[in-house]
Amino acid sequence: MGGIELSAGDNGAMDSQSSARFRSLTGPFRVIFLLCSTIGVLLAAHQILGLQSVTGLTLLENSYLYLLVALYLSNVFLIFPATSKAPRLHIPMYDVILFITCLAVGGYFSLTGLTSLKEGWEFISPTWPVVMAFVFWLLIMEAARRAGGLAIAIIFGTFSLYPIFADASFMPALLSGLSQDLVSTASYHIMSEESVLGIPLRVFGTLIVGFILFGVALQSTGGGRFFINLAFAVLGGVRGGPAKVAIFASGLFGSLSGSVVTNVLTTGSMTIPAMKKTGYPPQYAGGIEACASTGGVLMPPVMGATAFVMASFLDISYAAVALAAVVPSILYFFGLFVQIDAYAARNDIKGLPKSELPSVKKTVSEGWYYIFGFLLLVYLLIYLKREAHAPFYATVALLALSQFGKLRSQDIWYYILGGGILGFLAIILASVMFSAAFVTTVPVAAGLLLLGLSQVPKEIRISVDKVLGFLESSGRLLTELVAILAAVGLIIGGLMMTGVASSFSGEITRIAGGELMPLLFMGAGTAFILGVGMTVTAAYILLAIVLAPALIGLGLDPIAVHLFILYWGMISFITPPVALGAFAAASLAGATPMRTGFEAMRLGSIVYFLPFFFVLNPALVLNGDFSTIIVEVGTALAGIVMIAAGLQGHLVGVGSFASDIRSWLLRAVLVAGGLGLAYPETTSNMAGVMVLVSVIVSKRLTYKSS
Repeated sequence: MGGIELSAGDNGAMDSQSSARFRSLTGPFRVIFLLCSTIGVLLAAHQILGLQSVTGLTLLENSYLYLLVALYLSNVFLIFPATSKAPRLHIPMYDVILFITCLAVGGYFSLTGLTSLKEGWEFISPTWPVVMAFVFWLLIMEAARRAGGLAIAIIFGTFSLYPIFADASFMPALLSGLSQDLVSTASYHIMSEESVLGIPLRVFGTLIVGFILFGVALQSTGGGRFFINLAFAVLGGVRGGPAKVAIFASGLFGSLSGSVVTNVLTTGSMTIPAMKKTGYPPQYAGGIEACASTGGVLMPPVMGATAFVMASFLDISYAAVALAAVVPSILYFFGLFVQIDAYAARNDIKGLPKSELPSVKKTVSEGWYYIFGFLLLVYLLIYLKREAHAPFYATVALLALSQFGKLRSQDIWYYILGGGILGFLAIILASVMFSAAFVTTVPVAAGLLLLGLSQVPKEIRISVDKVLGFLESSGRLLTELVAILAAVGLIIGGLMMTGVASSFSGEITRIAGGELMPLLFMGAGTAFILGVGMTVTAAYILLAIVLAPALIGLGLDPIAVHLFILYWGMISFITPPVALGAFAAASLAGATPMRTGFEAMRLGSIVYFLPFFFVLNPALVLNGDFSTIIVEVGTALAGIVMIAAGLQGHLVGVGSFASDIRSWLLRAVLVAGGLGLAYPETTSNMAGVMVLVSVIVSKRLTYKSS
């Protein structure tokens, strides 16, 4: 292959970048961490795949979630140091005590789960459970601080204490609610099903675990290297090629990882140097990577953890959310692609030489099973609607196929393992026609048999170190996610206890005068501000509770409203002064963070308009008849081309604009016309078309005269 190929050493470098804030575990503590992580995965698989009838072990949902939290939350105190100056090479005694305490308290609530439900401990609880609730509350806050940072912990802590002062005299009417005493607040947070054990953690325990495993399996088997090489092979040689590679690679991995910053550090370590090599300025290369990584979290089929929470809020299948998000995601990446192409055309940026690029044929032949595994996941998600089971089956298939790819066709094990893979896939695809017992037992048994079969041939056997590495990587991700989601649940609990959610929705509608556009702008501003200080999931959940009902009450499409909130919660990753995604990319590009942030803001500018387009036009979330959807998507694409041309100074088929005042005016007119064309209204569409024709004619006349 060519010189751009990603090596195993590169993967290691990326891993070290993304895991730099984790403590290095050795000896007994590494064993304990791996044991807790493995038990957590097995417990989740047991619950999600419905194996209770096989094992005879049945857990109530609250007992299961308490146990899951106990296993992963306790791990926080092993892998996250208390401060930047805390020991990283050994575990201090206070962290050992916190680990044991967390495991014990979570275990206690798991054992008493049935009693808690029967006796209504969330309202009236004995003294001892109340004491344990306070301890668990504090442990959750400390875990959130370590995993998410002090600012996040302060925000979460404020919301968790909100019921105590909800009716205080200093609270504005917009935020005023019913107050509760401290004991009642602690009991509700820990022992109800609406706070810590609320929607975020339930979604984690029933859906997200499997997708985390699939993402780690894809990366650990070399999937990251494959998709980046494939992107370079297909797009690396075209005009502005490395930047277009970033769109492809970062979009895909952002969807799987759900983390903008992690995605930037992973794919950006390859795409940014390649972009700089072909002539992109450092701040522009960083801005492209930040925008692509941010868009990845908005792209189906996975979309990170937030999309699963959205499906739970809307009480619809995840497949419905993913389908609705397809067109907005396409429009976002299309806008980014067109801007990159225009910039490359204007600045004459070529692609990489063919000699430095990997071969398409060789790349696909060596890693076709990664594509197959991804397509299998999509098929199970979208077509068969097996959201809970899909990632587990796709992970087994991916692991087996990656081993199968190492065998030679003349080896007998090539045909044995190949037959086993085909049999496993046949069972999965046919299981939809059989009973529930078949669905829960036979595919699982076949999957375990297939994994065992793939380890028989010595030449392809997975080493113990790789297995432990897989468990450690997945354990870190799951631990961090549980710490955040458990704390996010406190936001829900605080709002539910006080009843402020409904009052806020009514009050904000009154302030907006019942008018749609003022309410949308208020919602966008609120989502952006919350996205600056909170995780995307936390910001989304808060707005889904307090803002979404008001927008839906004005007749807007529910899915479009929730996607609107999600998009505006993500915008802060590319918008100064915070712009965490852009700042992470700037560190890789060697560029000034703020300049990179402003460049990312310009490149991703379509994302500031796009949520308004699809929330006002349900056809863009696939709500409408086929002909309407086609027309509206077409006008939106044309509008985006005009906006990109105005921002970058180059219109496809027409050429680049000069730097004089007249050209700048034409560019401004193009942006305005593009907005009019993308807006779902006939008059504005016609105005946009007229603007486009006028600019083309004007540009042609100018060319002829010159």
